[in-house]
Amino acid sequence: MIELTVCLWLKAFAGMLGVVPNIFAINLPKVNLYPALKVSRLNNKFGQTFDGLTGEEIAIIQLDYWAESTDEIIAIKKELTKFFNTLAANQISVLSVHSLREQPSFEPNPDIFKQTLELTLSYKE
Repeated sequence: MIELTVCLWLKAFAGMLGVVPNIFAINLPKVNLYPALKVSRLNNKFGQTFDGLTGEEIAIIQLDYWAESTDEIIAIKKELTKFFNTLAANQISVLSVHSLREQPSFEPNPDIFKQTLELTLSYKE
């Protein structure tokens, strides 16, 4: 599951845990832990040729992150941008990272700020 792998990579990235110590895959715990980040996969497709599967997968990954201040949100976004800009160079299984974009997001708690990023990740397992 690519979501779990991305979580492990995020936790190992220098500086990431300093700005967002709570990184989860797929679900958040019931306890409110801020700042927090959740990685989920929206969809994926398998690379295929006339000869069969290539072993490449292309996944759209969504990252939702929450914080108690806009400064924390900005710091998380900066670290995520650094992380994804260097991911293909640092992980041999990653073929490319592209289409990194902010998406509209809503947080019902008025005391918490939320941001959502989406990206397309090509990789080989």
